[in-house]
Amino acid sequence: MTRNSGNPAPSGQADAASRGGRMPVDLLISPIAELVTAESHSGPVRGEEMRDVRRIKNAAIAISAGQIIAAGSADEIGQAIFTNDSTEIIDARDNLVTAGLVDAHTHLIFDGNRADEFVMRSQGKTYTEIAAAGGGIVKSMRATQDADVERLVHLGRKRIERMLESGTTALEVKTGYGLEAESELRMLQAIYRLKSESALDIVPTFMAAHAIPPGKERERYVDDIIGDMLPRVVAMATEQAQSAGVPLSQMLPYVDVFCDRGYFTLEDTRRIFDASVKLGLKPRVHSDEFVNLGATTLAVEVGAASADHLLNVSDEEIGLLAKSSTVAVLLPGTSFYLNLCDHAPARRMIEEGVAVALATDYNPGSCHISSLPFIWGLACLHLKMLPEEALTALTVNGAWAIGLGSNIGQLRPGFQADVTIYDVKQLEEVPYNIGWNPVKQVIKKGRTVYSR
Repeated sequence: MTRNSGNPAPSGQADAASRGGRMPVDLLISPIAELVTAESHSGPVRGEEMRDVRRIKNAAIAISAGQIIAAGSADEIGQAIFTNDSTEIIDARDNLVTAGLVDAHTHLIFDGNRADEFVMRSQGKTYTEIAAAGGGIVKSMRATQDADVERLVHLGRKRIERMLESGTTALEVKTGYGLEAESELRMLQAIYRLKSESALDIVPTFMAAHAIPPGKERERYVDDIIGDMLPRVVAMATEQAQSAGVPLSQMLPYVDVFCDRGYFTLEDTRRIFDASVKLGLKPRVHSDEFVNLGATTLAVEVGAASADHLLNVSDEEIGLLAKSSTVAVLLPGTSFYLNLCDHAPARRMIEEGVAVALATDYNPGSCHISSLPFIWGLACLHLKMLPEEALTALTVNGAWAIGLGSNIGQLRPGFQADVTIYDVKQLEEVPYNIGWNPVKQVIKKGRTVYSR
């Protein structure tokens, strides 16, 4: 069900009294064919409320100083604001408008490519068989270890630009293809560089525990992560915070572990998480992608920000997630790209009250898909999610999964003015047009950063 309603009472009325209560605006998007936004006043959206989005025909959004000051019907907004010669006005009478899309799980920092693996997969080879033949994460490691920071930043810029063109306005970015201290830290440095220069909000994640490097004993490598890498990560984050003049909390990365058969055990994951938490680093986990080792239970236990993949999550763990603050980040592009028959049980999760988000899992091997509108379509077709549920998962819940939910992901007063404008008129047309990029214009912090 959807909610067709007028706008909430506008906020941000500084000096409006001198103009009869009407607010000045820097940017006005009006009229809008359909404005659609999920809303949450505390934490991610769950259960039936994921489909209970606001859908407003003939709508408008008023923006000032990079923030939304009013969003609702064009008639009501017109009476609440005033424009002058400096106001930018965007006519979206033929367009759908949503909050900017949020990609809560990406691996976009790497060098090289694995196109040969795509050919192997088309011949029926599995992820495990490809890895055993020398492909997979370790192949990307070899190329990435040879790349300097400038090279990684250059490649990252191009990939972020593609994501922006598909409506993404905020994203999480992981390390994980260095698999030794110096290379992993170069990757993290590249992410910080991109964070400082990009128009998009970028949230870093340190994931040295992505695979076990060749020739390294697993327990010894876990010791290296805990004893050497994690303290250096905190030192780098501290330096970045001091340089930017911001609190350390704004620069500390998340820590992720690939807990699965052939990668890291549940005990490895627990050890890394315990060490991370002591250093002030919040966990997230690659969980239940191929087999269930209990990582989702551990994620809930330690208060992880997210548990991601979840193709083999148990009913009991779905119940635990539903009662927790841990967001389930589902990645339908990966199960699609790997030619898997089964997908994450999104319907069961939503019905049980789990906070569900969606993301691309963009990476060089198992999901080379950077478009969230494409993921939107896959979520509807393969995860059986409604278009409204998928929008909620790609905006509000994605934002909460990366710690930005109080600032982005919603079109309502007080939120950052991150807006995606589509070359279609209504919500259902985005997943319906799977494979075609429907994004026409992207606004970040009240400024146009992409226009087609």
